[in-house]
Amino acid sequence: MSIEPLGFIVLLLGLLAMVNGARFAVTTLCLLTLLGAAAALQLPALGGSSIQPSHLLLLFIVAATLLRPVQTQAALASIAYPGPGFWFAAYVLFSVVSSFFLPRIFAGATLVYSSARDATGMMSTVAAPLSPGSSNLSQSVYLLGDLACFAVVAGLARLGYQRFIAQQLIVASIACFALALLDIGTFLTGQSYLLDVIRNANYTMHTAETISGFKRIVGAFPEASIYGTVALAYFSFTLLLWLERVRSRMAGMATLFIGPTILLCTSTTAYIAGLFVVCMFVLFCFKRLIAGSAKTSHVTFLAITLFLIPCAIVALSLAPDAWDSIASLVNTTLSDKLQSQSGEERTAWNTLALIAFVDTSTFGAGLGTVRASSFIAALLSNVGLTGTLLFVAFLYSLVRASGRHVSGDRETHAIGNAAIMASISQIASAAISGSGTDLGLLFSTTAGLAAGCLAEPCTWRLRAPRPLAIRHPPEASASLRRSPVFATR
Repeated sequence: MSIEPLGFIVLLLGLLAMVNGARFAVTTLCLLTLLGAAAALQLPALGGSSIQPSHLLLLFIVAATLLRPVQTQAALASIAYPGPGFWFAAYVLFSVVSSFFLPRIFAGATLVYSSARDATGMMSTVAAPLSPGSSNLSQSVYLLGDLACFAVVAGLARLGYQRFIAQQLIVASIACFALALLDIGTFLTGQSYLLDVIRNANYTMHTAETISGFKRIVGAFPEASIYGTVALAYFSFTLLLWLERVRSRMAGMATLFIGPTILLCTSTTAYIAGLFVVCMFVLFCFKRLIAGSAKTSHVTFLAITLFLIPCAIVALSLAPDAWDSIASLVNTTLSDKLQSQSGEERTAWNTLALIAFVDTSTFGAGLGTVRASSFIAALLSNVGLTGTLLFVAFLYSLVRASGRHVSGDRETHAIGNAAIMASISQIASAAISGSGTDLGLLFSTTAGLAAGCLAEPCTWRLRAPRPLAIRHPPEASASLRRSPVFATR
């Protein structure tokens, strides 16, 4: 194991998170999830795996939570039956168990494209017989990290941090836009090497590619599709907050910033998933309009989506040069994508993944064994029908929580709905181009925020406080001096 220079900074931030508590930890975590092309640690023994800064920081956040009994019990309550966290925990634990047993049970039963990396960090481009690999362990660790992140964020949301977490996600969306500008600026000026410090992971980097004269925006991620996925998640979150008039000025500004970068990132994944997300928002606004609870923001969004954008497209068609550039971009990223070499490779991955699902009698080959090009194909081929149904149960429970939520203030409910929209947008993007079953820490953060905001109300019964002379400092007072007992109604 080797520690990168960035890793020492993350270690320092982790120690500060343990001392300063939840607010500092959440702020740092939200910002570090943007560094998807960075590595804090390098692990040559695990096939050259890179540990991202956000995952390293998560270890300190979990430790900080365990040192505070109130936060620990809130985190554990967030994965209790019958809430969404229970089904997410069941899905994760089943996946981890499958990573050990299934690759050995079905070894040699079928051909797969492995998710394991070699010493240079490259994945194999040749199908090989199914067998255990280093990715079984690494993917299990990542998925357990997702569960820990979900539980911590959901617990903090239940403790009253939901508005603060939402604010930090808005800040992170603005930072995502700033990194996109930095990516474009350094590319145009030939100074891309300045970003090497946050592009040091052992991944294949597609940071200098262009399509039809457009720079593929990657921000601080390895490729445009990942940037598009993250940007679309932030766009979904901030847009719903603006529609619901929750921190509307800041959310509206973030939506206005991040939206154009999605259009210009040249990602097929972002375009298709973005169309799905826009349709969801149109239906959401129509629902509010029919129910008589629509605000000016809902009507404005419908007018922009259904009238102004079509008019802008018609006006653009009157400018031949601009129209030809846009048409070429659309043809390259959408119409011709399946016929490209990348499209053919991804089709082959999905085909063998689905064949592996059948050849393993629907049990799957085990977490981290099969590489696909769709989250759905990856679920079926890696964790089988059982793991897929557990994830569907989690998603259904999360969405259903919004419908049955009747208590709490309007702002908390709106934040929960915005987090659900962001989570669904990430699943939609992964369903188009996701290579594995790990949706990442941003998904765990938004899903955890949604679960915490929309959880059943809890009654806290606290022990009698200690005398003033031996009370702990303010940050510890919510954690160390008293031990709560949950009584869920």
